[in-house]
Amino acid sequence: MSIGTKSARLLMATLVAAAGLASQASADRLVSIDGSLTEIIYALGAEADLVGVDTTSTYPAAATELPDVGYMRALSAEGILSLAPDRVITTADAGPADALSQLQAAGIEIDILDNTPSLPGLISKIQSTATVVGKREAGDDLAAKVEADVEQAQTAIVEQLGPLKVMFVMDGGSRGFQVAGRDTLADGILKVAGFTNVFADIQGYKPLTPEAAINANPDVILVFHSQKSLDELAANPALSLTLAVQNGQLYNVDDLELLSFSPRLGIALQALLERMTDRT
Repeated sequence: MSIGTKSARLLMATLVAAAGLASQASADRLVSIDGSLTEIIYALGAEADLVGVDTTSTYPAAATELPDVGYMRALSAEGILSLAPDRVITTADAGPADALSQLQAAGIEIDILDNTPSLPGLISKIQSTATVVGKREAGDDLAAKVEADVEQAQTAIVEQLGPLKVMFVMDGGSRGFQVAGRDTLADGILKVAGFTNVFADIQGYKPLTPEAAINANPDVILVFHSQKSLDELAANPALSLTLAVQNGQLYNVDDLELLSFSPRLGIALQALLERMTDRT
């Protein structure tokens, strides 16, 4: 091999290495606005790109150490622009629209991902996020793992609980209980778990009356956003006469991360099953 050929190859190797470093140096400065997307980014190993997150980004704990741009439904364009991001990744839940328009006008790329509350929706969200951060192979691996985890939990729920009529209730404090109908994250998790939502005939969240609860007569009641004890909840007139309360099938699920539709969905379903089958 001639010295000239060796020199040429050395030069080529140097150029390739320099190009790789330049690519790394110019990686997008990314702001994630949606806790589930932030969790996916960490699970993909792309957290080094993050320069900011929203207040729903509480997992993993490292995400809470990043600059906070505010609540995803009440964003300020100025706060996001102060982080000088190249890109914002979010879901259709983010807003207001004017804030997003200001970001686009400033030349910031915005990826608005679908957030359909279903297993296929979560798999799509994982793969779309992986595409945005340039981690497609890791995205495929993560999607396969999440799908397997969820399917394992679904099988266990069918075997140990069978079909159940469930009411998902949000405790609004002084405003009373709100029941979850279709097109809600709560309805989505009930479908993934294989349960029947007794209020699937309504859309969104509606006030719950004792009459409606008695007529629906669910086998199980799941409550979230509540500071009350189970005894206090069971004594509430809107719940007390239901079959679920009478049979001790009332659960507070605030700590189970059921509504995040994140990579921990299978773990959350398994935790729900364990809570519902724990007789100690």
